[in-house]
Amino acid sequence: MREVYLRYARERPDLHGVLLPGHLPHDACGAAARRSGRVTVLFVAESPPWSAGRREVAGPRDCRSPDYPYFWNDRYDVRCRRGGSPLSLGLAENLFSLLGLDGGSRRENLELFARNFFLVDTVKCVFRKNRKAAIPNDLVRTSAREVLRPEIADLAPEYVVALGNTALTALREIEPYASALSGVGTITGIPGDLRESLFEENRLLCMPYPGGRNRRYLDTIEAGFEAIRDLVG
Repeated sequence: MREVYLRYARERPDLHGVLLPGHLPHDACGAAARRSGRVTVLFVAESPPWSAGRREVAGPRDCRSPDYPYFWNDRYDVRCRRGGSPLSLGLAENLFSLLGLDGGSRRENLELFARNFFLVDTVKCVFRKNRKAAIPNDLVRTSAREVLRPEIADLAPEYVVALGNTALTALREIEPYASALSGVGTITGIPGDLRESLFEENRLLCMPYPGGRNRRYLDTIEAGFEAIRDLVG
């Protein structure tokens, strides 16, 4: 995995300081060790956060910092980060809430989460979106074909959930999802009947990223997570 991103970085000197090919939070936080067995639902997100508090992450030691909000960082402290409105927190806390997980800490909720679920990033290394807002499409394609495809094959999930358009773009590079998503442009552009067909026939659910910027799609997000909860109920 690391070599894939190092090779890509060598070919893209314009991304020096933006792409951190050796900084893989998924590995640094020991995410793979949390798998408890068969993965019922695999969530595919975009990429790890580029900041810890008000500073840019710089290396693997930042992955375990209490102020680094990466999904699998069980040291992240959210005691002073409680929010009142839907989708007002970070990805992990929003997912835990939508899934109805009620652990008293990030660590407890990760343990509950890993009983049925798993989460991976489309792009595994840190990409500083404060310096370049959009992740290049060729990086998404490279990561999908060389990293995400074998990862999904190894995890063998019963269902896959794409969280946002970067995950959707990646899955369009991986069969059988590529064929099922032929002609699909964006997550929010998927009509309801096709959304249901993808879920029932292809065991694929595509939904807007469950974050504050997508509160206008809250009904769609909540309906999707109701279906997910039913899978493990």
